[in-house]
Amino acid sequence: MNANKKSGLSFLLNADIAARNARDRAIIEAVSDPGAFHFMRRLLSNPTLRPLMELELNGCTNLEGALLLSSQEYVRTICFRGRSARFRAREFEALEMTPLGAAALMSECEGLEENHWLSEFQTAVEGYVCVDQGAGICLSRSHFETALEIPDPEVLERVVFLNNGMRQIAEMYRKEEFIDAECRRDHSIWWSGTGKGRKGVEVVDLGKQLAVLGQ
Repeated sequence: MNANKKSGLSFLLNADIAARNARDRAIIEAVSDPGAFHFMRRLLSNPTLRPLMELELNGCTNLEGALLLSSQEYVRTICFRGRSARFRAREFEALEMTPLGAAALMSECEGLEENHWLSEFQTAVEGYVCVDQGAGICLSRSHFETALEIPDPEVLERVVFLNNGMRQIAEMYRKEEFIDAECRRDHSIWWSGTGKGRKGVEVVDLGKQLAVLGQ
């Protein structure tokens, strides 16, 4: 193997290690108890748990998570026609959790209903609307229809088809058309069980910039 190839591998491995270390530091800062820290890491080691919770609690997950859930038959795609004036009769694709996905989520949480740290993990998932890794996001029908109705360009411009990753809405929006966080929070009662009581409604795009939640 030549030096260039070795350098490439080192760069990728270093990036993976740095990302994991940064994640663990963030958990330690939020969770001081060693047992709770290992519990959180165990939850995150399950590759399907976070995207399942995101879909359940936020009505949204990134494309990478959606593809993983689809590969396990935890979600399926459904088609619907827009009802809002701007998008009336246009056909869109949404994600729907299957009975298998619901069972997988229930199995992971079963017996932990009163567990404080599982509750903290769920609250953390509700601390944002979506985290776009750069390839786009997939929405539940309830969240999609709400975003079409408001409309919510910051969400809509990121929605993609599951099978090919192509954008579902190609329109370009002016910055003044973007809604503020409070408007999104007010309308979250239509797609979030906690509605206006949600911890966060931020849309984070890691593909464009390094983002810090809450800023």
